[in-house]
Parts: sequence; structure tokens; C-alpha cells
Amino acid sequence: MSSQRKTRAFEKRMSEVLGIRPNQVESVFRGARPTSIRVNRLLDEERYRETLEFVRAKAPGLIPVDWCEHSFFWPDNDGFDEVLPLAHEGRVYLQNAASLIPPVALDPQPGDSVLDVAAAPGGKAFHIAARTGNEGELWLNDSAPPRAAKLAELAELYGVRYAELTTHNAQYIDKSVPAERFDRILLDVQCSGEGRVNLRKSDALRYWSEERIEKYKHLQTKMCDAAYKLLKPGGTLVYSTCTLSPEEDEFPVHKVLRRHADLSVAPLGFSEEEFLPGLGSWRGEKFDPGLRHAVRVRPSDVFEGFFVAKLVKDPA
Repeated sequence: MSSQRKTRAFEKRMSEVLGIRPNQVESVFRGARPTSIRVNRLLDEERYRETLEFVRAKAPGLIPVDWCEHSFFWPDNDGFDEVLPLAHEGRVYLQNAASLIPPVALDPQPGDSVLDVAAAPGGKAFHIAARTGNEGELWLNDSAPPRAAKLAELAELYGVRYAELTTHNAQYIDKSVPAERFDRILLDVQCSGEGRVNLRKSDALRYWSEERIEKYKHLQTKMCDAAYKLLKPGGTLVYSTCTLSPEEDEFPVHKVLRRHADLSVAPLGFSEEEFLPGLGSWRGEKFDPGLRHAVRVRPSDVFEGFFVAKLVKDPA
């Protein structure tokens, strides 16, 4: 497919998904960047206060995220060069604000057993550890050994304690881990990455295709089924992607809901202007009505494109 035809196909698809005109798509997809700062709550109290004061002084435009404690929106990246060294010291984590959503939706509690199925590079896993104060059983997994090794290094830097670090393939992880093992599971899956597309770049869609989306949706559905088997009754599973196509977002969740009647979609409990409800249907495919509680994040100056669904398993 020519570059021009691929761009038109992408614009048509995103206009349908987001409810905008095709000629508006280019202005929306301008690439993701760090737009939030999370101060590491695993620091001791004095170092935490020092870090917080320094960040506020160097980045005066920060806006507290009212649904995510210890975190701030950073729309203009003022003071970036001065704040960046703190990340290399494990004192802050710089990320796109959309990446704050899954750990908050998961809502891990001290004492919970938590699995991050695809944990590298680590931002969400470290956020989970911070939210529990390291008072839980955190199991980290990533299928690529080099990524897992780097994850271990960064976990040490950020003061994160974990019980296990494994390299199982996500779609088969249920073959290696005991069933109904975890109170909470984060499944942030491999995807086509549409939420990070920057249409200002000439090669922005080099790897994008509708055929690739179709391939991913089947892989992601297998991942959902495997993760479900590891979830305790009464547990919470958060499924997330940094893409926007319904085949990779609503479709895998719809399939796991159809297969498991004890699973339902719960509201996140917090919102922003960019948070859109999940779709009820897509190109002839009807989805479970509960998917209206899922969230598709419209790309903006603050948020990259993202999708999050919070699934709850019935108690025994």
C-alpha cells in the first residue's frame, strides 16, 4: 500500500473511532511525549519532600492530578532539563499522563498479590509498588529476557520490591503460573501503538496496517484468556493498550466476557475531558454492553491515545 493510501486508511479509521472528521486527524495525532511527573513515594520521607519541593520549583506549571496522588500534569515540560536527572536517580518517573491510568484503575492495596504480565519498561509496575508502599506480593513478568534484565535494574533504582521476575509469554502464562493466584492483574498488552503515532513525521505509519491490527487482536485475546485464569474470584484485571482500533481494544475484552460469565466491566471512577466511553459496536461487530464503562483516551496535548478496561471477577 502506498504511503498516501495508508495515511487515508488511517485517517478514515481514526475519524470513525474518535468521532471526528478525517481532515482533523492529522492535528490530533502529533506524537506522545512525557506529560506527567510522578514523584516516587517509595523514597524516605525527607528525600520525598526534598524531591517534591525541587520539582515544584523547577517546573512551576505543574498541575496536580486529582485522581492520582503524588503525580502532576506537565503540559509544557518547563524545567525538563533540570528535572530529568531526578529520573536517573529513581526520585521521579516521567511518562505520558495516559500511563498513570492503568495502575490507578487497578487500585492495588497493601497485602494484595499483583501480577504485571508485560511489565517492561516498568513505569506501571513501579507505580503499583508505590501505591501499596511495597506492602504486597508483586510478580513481574516480561517475555523478553533482555527487557526483564533491564526491568530488574530499574526496580532496584526505584526501590521496588518484587517477589518474582519471570519471562513467560503472556498468551501462555497460565501454563506456568498457578490458577487463581492473584488478587489483581495488569495486562498492558503488545499492540499496534496507534496512540503514539506522530503524523508530522513522513514515516509515521511505516509499520501500521490493518492486517497487523488483525494479527494483534487474536494474540491479545489469547492474553486475556490466559490472564483471566490466573485471577482469584473477586479479583480485578485491568486490560490496557496504547492503541485505538476496536479490534485491539473492545474485541479482546468482549471475547473474554462472552467466555466467562463471572467477569464484568466496572467504571474507572475518575474521568477527564479526553476520556471517551468504549464502543458498542464496530463495523458490524456488536460488543458486550458493559464495554460502555471502558475508556478510550482521545489523543491531546496531555494524553496519548490509550484504552483501558477494568474487569472484575465475581466472588466465589
